[in-house]
Amino acid sequence: MDPDTAKSNTGFFQDFKKFFLRGVGALLPTLLTIAILIWAYQLVDAYIGQYITEGFIAGLARTAGAPTSGTVDRDRDTLKYGVRTGQLDSKGRWVTNEYLIVHHPAHRPERPDRPYGSLAYRTALWRIAFAKYKLGLVGFLLAIALVYFVGFFVASFIGRTAWGLLERVQQRVPLVNAVYPHVKQITDFLLSENRLAFRSVVAVEYPRRGMWSLGLLTGEGIRRLSEATTEKDLVSVFIPSSPTPVTGYVITVPRSDVIELPLSIDEALRFTISGGVIKPETRPMAGAPEGPEGVTMASFRTRPLAQADSGVSNADPSSSEATDRSPRSGQDSDRGRAS
Repeated sequence: MDPDTAKSNTGFFQDFKKFFLRGVGALLPTLLTIAILIWAYQLVDAYIGQYITEGFIAGLARTAGAPTSGTVDRDRDTLKYGVRTGQLDSKGRWVTNEYLIVHHPAHRPERPDRPYGSLAYRTALWRIAFAKYKLGLVGFLLAIALVYFVGFFVASFIGRTAWGLLERVQQRVPLVNAVYPHVKQITDFLLSENRLAFRSVVAVEYPRRGMWSLGLLTGEGIRRLSEATTEKDLVSVFIPSSPTPVTGYVITVPRSDVIELPLSIDEALRFTISGGVIKPETRPMAGAPEGPEGVTMASFRTRPLAQADSGVSNADPSSSEATDRSPRSGQDSDRGRAS
């Protein structure tokens, strides 16, 4: 093969791979967003919306009679919008359950004591009407409203008390108590308003010295642990795991070993979920030196947590630089002694 031809083929495949992956990267977020929205709609509609729709159909069938022939065609619409049975009639058309019910002599409105037909006849026609005019969306919208009102009720004192009692009952039911608490932890972490109750994003040397991990400051350390050790000022830090930050490790470390970072909780979680691919936006803290053209020389100005809690300002550049070097000063002296 001609070397120039082989080179051109190689270049074509490289370009195809590069642009194909670029196209996937551009389209995948939109496609995944659409897929998640469709999945959420199907979930709400399947477990709540359809039952509301069936309730409407049953109520209309018992109280409003049957739809008129101008609204629902007994022959064409029942074959088009009904549930197929997998059988063909004499004309080669797919037969549906609703078609069989509507055209069965036992259900038709031919008796004087039931001018609108049997209950099954009326139910089948109303089901066809809902399918023809897309009235099932009403059930979905009512399901959304129902979820809203449940949340509104749970936010009240009576609702919280009743819901707490229901949760305690579920935690005592066999099999349910083995699943429900874990599912609740995940949903509380993802959907609860208190999931951002972490105080700040911090960096801590974990699982060993010299290896830094992002963590979420949760609060003060355990008092008995402080009393049992020489460290009296301890804090608790949650280290989320990647790519599922709903799990991780809780460690208790001295406050002086924790470094506060200028990151939001969402930025830290995105960084963890993506395995470090999605990096937080770089923004300086107060007192970060700037270059000759206004370019910030330090994107992340960190400070010890003890200093952050005490409200010490970083306005002085010399004190700021000393603060930034403080977490590693002990390591540098250790390396000097080792050498």
